Amino acid sequence: MVGSVIAHARRLAMNCSGTLDHLPTSASAALESTSTTATATTSSTTRCTFSRIRSAPSLLHEVATAAVAPSAAASTASTPQETTTTTKLPESSLIRSATLSSILKLSKDSYLPTKKSVIGHRGLGSNQGPDPASTDCLDGGCFAGGVRENTLLAFQMAAAQGADFVELDVQITKDGVPVIWHDDWIHYRHLNGGDGEEMVTKTIRELTIAEFRQISYAATVCPQKQVVLMRKFKDNSAEFRPWICRQEDELPTLQEVLTRLPESVGLNIELKFEDEHTPVEEAEMRERIAATMKCIARHGRVSRKIVLSSFSPDACIIASKMNPIYPIMMLTDAGVITYDDERRNSLQAAQAIANEYKLSGVVLLSNILPTAETLRDFVRDGLLFMSYGEMNNDGKYSLEQLEMGIHGVIVDDVLSVSQHVAGSASLVRSAVA
Repeated sequence: MVGSVIAHARRLAMNCSGTLDHLPTSASAALESTSTTATATTSSTTRCTFSRIRSAPSLLHEVATAAVAPSAAASTASTPQETTTTTKLPESSLIRSATLSSILKLSKDSYLPTKKSVIGHRGLGSNQGPDPASTDCLDGGCFAGGVRENTLLAFQMAAAQGADFVELDVQITKDGVPVIWHDDWIHYRHLNGGDGEEMVTKTIRELTIAEFRQISYAATVCPQKQVVLMRKFKDNSAEFRPWICRQEDELPTLQEVLTRLPESVGLNIELKFEDEHTPVEEAEMRERIAATMKCIARHGRVSRKIVLSSFSPDACIIASKMNPIYPIMMLTDAGVITYDDERRNSLQAAQAIANEYKLSGVVLLSNILPTAETLRDFVRDGLLFMSYGEMNNDGKYSLEQLEMGIHGVIVDDVLSVSQHVAGSASLVRSAVA
């Protein structure tokens, strides 16, 4: 009986849209347990959907755990305790495949940005580097940005200036803690006093969370700075320069963002694997994505909207198999930069991945707007478009994209773009009135 119930549930999942194709047995059982009150009626489906969304973090945690250690998950699924629980589920309580697919779709859609969303890039914008003509300097170099990117302060200020979502970058430390940091590398210089200076370069995955926190504090909010973060900025200079911001804040963990940022602020969490110079094996990629999923499961809130994204096709595929809850979007510059991985070199390739693995859509470099025909194709396939890039800082250009059907724009100049979008909405409301 136990085997037939679980097998039947998995057949139902595999017959639906494909979102659950790769769920481990233990995750399928967890899904069953959230669905026992569902029937074919619309009202009960709504109740089941609400229950399904409420239980999303716990289900996500189980799926992430099982995906990293499938053999352990299988062993756990066969223990007497779980067998006892499973046998209490009558087969008649299992959701029909169409209903299950609809519930998953409704659940994912509920986490997406609303239409015409403004998304703050790394919070209040990426730190572009010091202005060569600037006289606004500190000891050690000119300011590289107003507010340090990828910090709680930047996220809070972006929300205050009108951002619906903030985009942030997740890396994983040596001991498995998700931290908010864009680059694969961290470069810093010790200030030892006198003329002595030490330059250090490490990948984030070489640092423990304690070491990451120590560097963060010493370089940002410590009254007597002992460390200066260094960076090569976008002017293509080979020279490392001090990365100093007018308003500093410590570099947070993902847990701190999830627990301290108001739940009304949505998160576009980018899984960072795009640097071909620091490749990772599939097993490590799986572990790092699972660490992010578990953190969201433990510390996320039902009311917070969350979208996952990555430039890495493999990261998107792994996340889609591991995560039945949150929307996933494939990032692409559609061939502006040529990569060894052909799946990264065209919009068509990104669209194919999105379709095959049931992603929610594609985030496209705004220099390359989709044609009306392409937009129609995406709508037909149930996919969304969002865009990123410096051109989005032109409020008029961002508004044009949103009005043509782009779902959301990732921007550095949050205030200006938000004002353009809000002004347009006010004009529409006035015209209707």
